[in-house]
Amino acid sequence: MTTVGDFLLEGALDAKQVEAVLSSGKYKSWLCLNGEADGPEKCPKEQVSASSVKWENVLVGPPSFSVESGREVLDVLEKMEKPAVIQCSTATRASAALVLYLAKKQGCGATGALQMAEVLNLKVKDAPQPMKNWIANCLDDKDDIIFRQYFDTAGSATYTYLLADKDTKEALLIDPVLEMVDRDLAALEKAGLTLKYCLNTHCHADHITGSGEIKKKLPGVQSMIAKASEAAADVLLAPGDKVTMGAVELEVRATPGHTAGCVSYVTAANGGMVFTGDALLINGCGRTDFQGGSSADLYESVHTQIFTLPSHYKVYPAHDYKGLTSSTVAEEKAKNPRLTKSKEEFMELMGNLNLPYPKKIDASLPANLKCGIVD
Repeated sequence: MTTVGDFLLEGALDAKQVEAVLSSGKYKSWLCLNGEADGPEKCPKEQVSASSVKWENVLVGPPSFSVESGREVLDVLEKMEKPAVIQCSTATRASAALVLYLAKKQGCGATGALQMAEVLNLKVKDAPQPMKNWIANCLDDKDDIIFRQYFDTAGSATYTYLLADKDTKEALLIDPVLEMVDRDLAALEKAGLTLKYCLNTHCHADHITGSGEIKKKLPGVQSMIAKASEAAADVLLAPGDKVTMGAVELEVRATPGHTAGCVSYVTAANGGMVFTGDALLINGCGRTDFQGGSSADLYESVHTQIFTLPSHYKVYPAHDYKGLTSSTVAEEKAKNPRLTKSKEEFMELMGNLNLPYPKKIDASLPANLKCGIVD
C-alpha cells in the first residue's frame, strides 16, 4: 500500500483487504487497471460497486501499453472524485498511471515524469522499459531538447553528455574525452546534428579533453571552460553566464572545491538537469587534494549551488565507477554519505582519504590547460 497525495496505490487485494479500504470512508473513487477475467483479487468490481465508492475500469497492459489507454487513464483520473484508489496487480502500473497523471498536470516531459517517480519513490523507477515508454508516448509534451549520455570505455569512467535543439539540430558536448572523439562525431553525424560547442566542467586530471581534437576536425566548434580554471578555450565562462543554443540554455554555476575552476551547468529543460562534473558524484564527490582543491569550498559549493536546486532535478556527474548513470538532487541531499555530514566532519573525512597520485595527471593536466592540445 502506497499513498501519494489524494491517491492510494494498491496491488492485488483479498475481500477483507478491499473491505478495509472501503470501510475507511476515505475514498470516493476506485480505478482498476485489470480486467474481470483476472479475478476478484485483482478486479474487485462487484465488491466496490456494491459500496458508495464509484467504480472505474481502464485496461492497461501487459503485454501491450497503448496511447489510447493512457489517454483514457488521464481522462478518468482528471474527472474522478478524490481521494481515490488506483489498483493493478502489484501497484507498479498503478504507480505508472499516477506518474502519467501528475506529469501531465505539471507539464513534464518523459524525463521529468521519471524524475518525479524517483522523488516520490514509486515503483515506476524500476519498471520494465515498455511501461516507461508508455508514459513517454502518452505525454503530449515530449522532452524539450535532445539528450544523450555516453560513457568512456577507454578507462577514465567519464560521462560525456550531448544536448541539442530539436528544431535547429545544433548540439553541444559536455566533457568530451580524447579517445572517444570519433565515437562522438559519428553519433552526431548519425543523428543529423551540427556540433556548436564543447564545454568542460573543469580542467580534468584523469583524461585529456576531446575539445582540441574536435576543433581540429570541426574548425567552427567553440570550446568553453571556466576562466577560474586558468585553461585555454575560445570562451572563458564566469558564474552566472548562460550558454544558449535554441531551446538549450545552460546556466553556469561556480562549484569549486575539487579544483578551483570547477563549474556545474544547470538547465530547466527535460524536467531539470544539472551537470556537476566532479563536484558532486552519485553517492560521493571528487577529491580535494590537488589543483587548488578545498574540502571547505566543495562543501559550500554543493550545498549552496546544487542542493538549492529543485529536488527533482536530475544529477549527471562527470564520472561513475559503479555503473550508475544519474541521481537526483533530492536523493543526494538525503543519502550522499559524504555531503550529508556536517562541514567539519566532511573536511576531516576528505583530509584523511590518502588517495594515490592520479595516474594520468602528468599528461592530462598540461594538455587540458591548452584545451586538450597534445604536443
